[in-house]
Amino acid sequence: MTQLEILVEEPSAEEALRHLLPKIAGGKAFAKVRNLRNKQNLLRKLPSRLAAYRVRINNGEQLRIIVLVDQDNDDCKELKKKLERMADNAGLPTKTSPDSKGGFLVLNRIVVEELESWFIGDPGALQKAFGGLPKINAAWIFRNPDNGGSWEVLHRFLKKHGVYKNSFPKIDAARRIAPHMEIMANRSKSFQVFVSGMEAMLT
Repeated sequence: MTQLEILVEEPSAEEALRHLLPKIAGGKAFAKVRNLRNKQNLLRKLPSRLAAYRVRINNGEQLRIIVLVDQDNDDCKELKKKLERMADNAGLPTKTSPDSKGGFLVLNRIVVEELESWFIGDPGALQKAFGGLPKINAAWIFRNPDNGGSWEVLHRFLKKHGVYKNSFPKIDAARRIAPHMEIMANRSKSFQVFVSGMEAMLT
């Protein structure tokens, strides 16, 4: 069976994927999430990790790699170029730059702007996770999930309705929201791009 190595930058992404991956992969692969603790550390260690994965693949392992980082304040196109360049330097074809047969071993994906965009993209999951919320009209309150400042927007909304009145515990939020997320119904474009990339990788 194909093994997916998924590199993420924070514990909340690790927690969210723990619930989301079985829904997306559908038993087609064994997935292991590697939390590298922060974005800078992930980017710093990525070249050596990709080189090590190349060796394992050359030795016959059915290995595929997914790199998932938040956009934050970075230029999305430049960040993607950086990730693609690292994969190319390791001799690993990506979905953006596949091999001559259209195959790829690395999927680079950027969350626009941050993980909470994915949660905002599924109002139904929010209501199931936090029972006291009113019906959410996505057309006016979370019109564009990938519009930026997503964790602040989500925290303000939840705080207004009596949830997380002080700080916003990102890991707890991921643990509560992700299990209820509907894969195909999510309105976050970056989430749907992530899902479609994974599906292509597992085809």
